[in-house]
Amino acid sequence: MSTVASTPQLLTGHRPIGGRQDGMPFRPDKRVRVGQTTQNPWSATGLVSATFPDGSIGEATGFAIGNQFVVTAAHAVYDRDWGGTATRVSFEAGRDAVKIPFRNVEAVAWHIPQEYPSCGGSYDYCMLTLGEPLVSEVYCYQLVAAGDKELEKGEFQIAGYPDDKVPENSMWHASGRLLRPPGSRALHYRIPTSGGQCGAAVASYLGTKSTPVVGIHIGVAKDREANEAVRVTREVIDQIEAWKRA
Repeated sequence: MSTVASTPQLLTGHRPIGGRQDGMPFRPDKRVRVGQTTQNPWSATGLVSATFPDGSIGEATGFAIGNQFVVTAAHAVYDRDWGGTATRVSFEAGRDAVKIPFRNVEAVAWHIPQEYPSCGGSYDYCMLTLGEPLVSEVYCYQLVAAGDKELEKGEFQIAGYPDDKVPENSMWHASGRLLRPPGSRALHYRIPTSGGQCGAAVASYLGTKSTPVVGIHIGVAKDREANEAVRVTREVIDQIEAWKRA
C-alpha cells in the first residue's frame, strides 16, 4: 500500500503496513508501464483507495472477479496504527494516471478473514463488495486453486500501481516464474514490485480469456529474499464465495 497522509502529502518509498512492506523491486527491474489499461486483461486491475479512522488515506491495487466484487489485500483496508478498519473504500478499474476510464465505484462492504490481523500472512486477503456493478467492458479474473506442478511450470504476471514509478497512479506490470517449491499457503517470487502493489493478482502471463489468478500479492517475504503472495487455495476460494453470499 502506498499512503497519503491526512495533510494530504504523498509519502514516497516503502512504508510498513502492519509490519510488512508491499514489495521489493528486485533487479533487474523489468516492470513495464501498461499503455492500454482499458484492454483485457488489464481492465480488471484497478486502484483501491481506503480512508482510515485517523484520516489517513491508503492506496493499493485490486482486481475484479465479478461485476460487483474486487479482491485486494486485507492490509489495504485494515491498519491498527491508523485506527483499524477503513471507513470508506473505492475502486477505479483500469486507472491510468489521471485517467479514470470506468469511473470511481464506492464499496459498500469489505471482508477480511477473522484470523487477520492476529495471524496475518496467509490471511492477508480481502474482498470488496461494490455498491453498483462495474461496466461490462471491465474484465474479470478467475480465482484458481492451482496444483504444485502447474505453479512450478508456469510464468506469471503482476500488474498494479507502484509508488516508485511516474506518473503517479500509472499501471505497471512484470512477469516471471515462482520460486520452488510453492508453499502450501504462500507463493514466493522475485518479480519486482513496490509500495502500492499489494492486492495485485498473481495471474497467468498475458492471458486474455479465462485468466486464472493463483495468488494475491501482499509484500516482501520475512527473509527479504523474495516477494510473497497469499496462495489461492480451495479454502481461500470458499471463503470469498461465502462473502459473496453474505
